[in-house]
Amino acid sequence: MVKLRKVVPRGVSDIFVKAEYLNPSGSLKDRIALEMIRDAEARGDLKPGYTIIEASTGNTGTALSFVGTQLGYKVEIYMPEGMTPERIRIMESYGAKVHQVKLEGSIEGSVAGAEVEIDTRVKCLEVERSTPRTWWARQFSNPSNTKAHIKTGREILEQLDGKVDAFVASIGVGGTLYGVAKALRERLPDALIVGAEPASAQYPLSEGYTRVPGTGDDVCGGIIEEMLNSGMVDRVEKVGNREAIAMSDRLVREEGLFCGISSGANVHLAVEVARQLGPGRNVVTVLPDHRDRYLSEKKYTT
Repeated sequence: MVKLRKVVPRGVSDIFVKAEYLNPSGSLKDRIALEMIRDAEARGDLKPGYTIIEASTGNTGTALSFVGTQLGYKVEIYMPEGMTPERIRIMESYGAKVHQVKLEGSIEGSVAGAEVEIDTRVKCLEVERSTPRTWWARQFSNPSNTKAHIKTGREILEQLDGKVDAFVASIGVGGTLYGVAKALRERLPDALIVGAEPASAQYPLSEGYTRVPGTGDDVCGGIIEEMLNSGMVDRVEKVGNREAIAMSDRLVREEGLFCGISSGANVHLAVEVARQLGPGRNVVTVLPDHRDRYLSEKKYTT
């Protein structure tokens, strides 16, 4: 846990960041990859000789590539076309096979993962149904995702001696925000929970959408729908690509934290929340991933 000192204006709450980009494969998704795999093994859904598949814009795919191959599984990732090439190279370095799925439209500006992953989830569903000895991780609806981040939330409480007034995090498939929120609300029922989403989202969560219209439960809804219907999230706010990039650059240059663009989005919004709450409070967020996957293009991707 790191207290930010240079990017935070005077007269606001303290802001603490959990540096999740320091995990072995470079993101907080290592937590859910291990949790999902171990739980699937315990249920008998994942066995030696199986292939793990997943739809991902990058971080979960990378984490599954790392954890899965280390545990002896083959890993195949279905990624929307247009993500940075570094992501593909990192996954392939771990031994995974990466399939790029062509999207109907182009990706401009920030990327809402829950939207652009729909076609790749459809592909995973097809592969799972047609290919024996295949396990689809289903991060978007897998309870083990949320379960992993309940542990993250409890770590935050321990690291700050229970002094948390607000938690802020970007919403990809929702596991981080929902899991941490559950842990915080167990001890701190009045803690403020704020989600961030890319301003370019076509179906904004901040405007009441809980899924992409016309999609079924096999490929959409899941954790996001459960989380938003639970009432546990106080609000969701949009963050623009420029704001996310600008803050991520400041985190690198001023704080020495070599984190990615979603980290910039999280801290940008955390600063806004810190202004609203005022001094004497603690606002917490996470730095989800490493900057090594944004070297060719800076884009706020959830």
